[in-house]
Amino acid sequence: MQLAQLFPSLKRHSTYPITHNSATTIFFDSAGACWYEIAKSEITERDALMLKHFYQECSEQMDPWLLLLTQGVVPKPTNYSPIRILQYYITNGAGQLKYAIELFFMNDAYLLEAAPHTFWIILFKDYTREELEGFMAILENDFYLHGQLFIGQLLPVSEMLHHSFLTEQKIFQSIFERQHQTIYTFSESFLTLLPLHLTMPLQQYLQHTLFNSLNDEMITTITALFSHNGNMSSAAKELHIHRNTLLYRTQRYFEDTTLDLKRSDDLLLANLAALLYKLTKYPL
Repeated sequence: MQLAQLFPSLKRHSTYPITHNSATTIFFDSAGACWYEIAKSEITERDALMLKHFYQECSEQMDPWLLLLTQGVVPKPTNYSPIRILQYYITNGAGQLKYAIELFFMNDAYLLEAAPHTFWIILFKDYTREELEGFMAILENDFYLHGQLFIGQLLPVSEMLHHSFLTEQKIFQSIFERQHQTIYTFSESFLTLLPLHLTMPLQQYLQHTLFNSLNDEMITTITALFSHNGNMSSAAKELHIHRNTLLYRTQRYFEDTTLDLKRSDDLLLANLAALLYKLTKYPL
């Protein structure tokens, strides 16, 4: 049943409603990245339990970091360095997650439970991709916790942080619906989804001019070249083929499209076309 049918007063907000009065209660929907405002008079004790199970009730007594991420209220003191937010979606019981985080990050992380199976980990110190991969390996091998981790960008601690975090949430949800892996980064996810946000004429142009030259082998080749910044030797090693074989493929692609994959701009265009091809050929 829709919430609006249960609560006639319900209002949906895309940003936190700072002007709401004491007669209403606000609930944050982390999955939908929105806030629901409901009259307190319509909420029974049973309703309150149900709403708190699925959503985060917003109040002045909330955790200050949760207030920052959901409402843009900057915690005091405000002299924090930029933070990175990890979104962790766990597929089995959380169990010893808090202990594992304290063990690995010590005092450099803060854990928030946003919703059932959804946790936000605030990092006060920058960690490399390799270090975070090690963290995931520890969760899986030592604590038997299996899930997906989205690594956000470094964000300044300000009232605008929650808007940036909402964008990261939406990108994670969108990429999570399209491809399943253990670790996602903002930059990789952004680039993967970018072709869908090109104007329709540009998408159609890529389809009409470059799709005929794409197949699974060529897409894999372009992806490997792009991930290695056009380095032929490194890409050939990843593909487990001889460098001359890779050169032959790129030459054949050049003859079909006039795109020289040794040039960064041509490689970028080819990669966008390959990403768009995968997104449209294998839709949800």
